[in-house]
Amino acid sequence: MKKLMICLCMICTGLLPAYAQTTNETGNLTFEISGLKTNEGEIVVMLYRKDDKIPGTPFRQETSKITDKKALIAIQNLAFGEYAAIIVHDENANGIIDHKWGMPSEPLLYTNQWKFTLFSGMPSFNKLRFAFSKEKNLQKINF
Repeated sequence: MKKLMICLCMICTGLLPAYAQTTNETGNLTFEISGLKTNEGEIVVMLYRKDDKIPGTPFRQETSKITDKKALIAIQNLAFGEYAAIIVHDENANGIIDHKWGMPSEPLLYTNQWKFTLFSGMPSFNKLRFAFSKEKNLQKINF
């Protein structure tokens, strides 16, 4: 009865829509990685929110072994919303993106099918963003 009264009061004052927007539903976001050239090393998924600095420190980071030149990574209990991700084939499993002459020397891919080129500029949230929801919970990435 108490909850009913609170809901009625919120409806009358117009606060229910604001309350509903702040209750975050969560789910599991799965990354299906394929097309790897070797089984060496591991796959790292670096996940970013809108205000996170890309390619700085990610909001969440998950690692997976590679089997049959594929990897499957699930990020659990993630609030539905917009995210961006960088996927790294850490070939020597040293936990960092190796560089040669200032450029990454390990394979990298990005969400939203974005490609790093001479003219693309640096990756940003707007370039890499994708929607995560109950219906859109799988990101397929092919190296």
